[in-house]
Amino acid sequence: MHIRNLQVFCDVVRRRSFSKAAADNSMTQSGASQAVQQLEEYLQVQLLDRSKRPFLLTSEGTVFHVGCLQLLRQFEALTEEVRSIGRENLTGRASIAAIYSIGLSYLPELQRSIKCQHPKADVRYQFGQPDEVYRLVEQGIVDFGLVSYPESSKTILVTEWREETMVLAAVRGHALQSKAELLPEDLATETLVAFAPNLRIRHEIDRYLRHLGITMQVAAEFDNIDSVKHAMEVNSAVSFLPRPTVQAELTDRTMIELRCPWLNLKRPLGLIQRRNDTLGRTARGVADFILKGAWNQAPTTASSSKANPLAVNVAE
Repeated sequence: MHIRNLQVFCDVVRRRSFSKAAADNSMTQSGASQAVQQLEEYLQVQLLDRSKRPFLLTSEGTVFHVGCLQLLRQFEALTEEVRSIGRENLTGRASIAAIYSIGLSYLPELQRSIKCQHPKADVRYQFGQPDEVYRLVEQGIVDFGLVSYPESSKTILVTEWREETMVLAAVRGHALQSKAELLPEDLATETLVAFAPNLRIRHEIDRYLRHLGITMQVAAEFDNIDSVKHAMEVNSAVSFLPRPTVQAELTDRTMIELRCPWLNLKRPLGLIQRRNDTLGRTARGVADFILKGAWNQAPTTASSSKANPLAVNVAE
């Protein structure tokens, strides 16, 4: 059983195609098919159900695929470690999964910075919902993930990254724009564009509003910030959003930040990785680069909760 066969098998599963996996590995489609067949003969089990179109992993294939991904990552990390002895620049591969809002707010600048400092590093990105990011990390498909409200577990290790200030935003020309400052009770008659009920950020915002004794009418619910922004305009509604996700709109003045001196909501961000997993040199370097944050400074934060009797730590 050869390492290359394991790679071909994983590529077949990832691409859901023998021909595409063959092209990825500079071989014929017949060669890719033979590589998988050799694994099945060695294991004496069927890894793929070829009677379905597209093919499906069997139960044995699912277990073997997860294990192969971990083995390949460990082999790649070891190979990179040996080849990089005596070299300073990062030259290997790293794979990152991130929730959409982090991807849009931070990864473009991160990508440019890494490319400038480490031009030979191959850093790949995937975006998804929080559950998908955790799955990709747990199964070893990516080196690490970037999520909000990170949670550790038996399989996941969390490293705190930063806290984002939440703001109450509205489209330019909103009726509340004329107010110098808002009181919590001013929101009682306003409509809110909210996040989907299954998202942690929605739970934290709802908890904060209950803490203030406020009930707002929800105009719409979405699982992504772009849809929230659009619905704010359509419904002439307000929304609680992380400042970095609306910074561009605040700068070009298509949106406004409603002044709420009492508001102290935070969204914590963190880096997650498989517990007891060893990252390759490039993945370690990229993770360290992100956590140090020299490439992108966090926005200024609101006043501390000690100075604000209405503040509540939404990270709890």
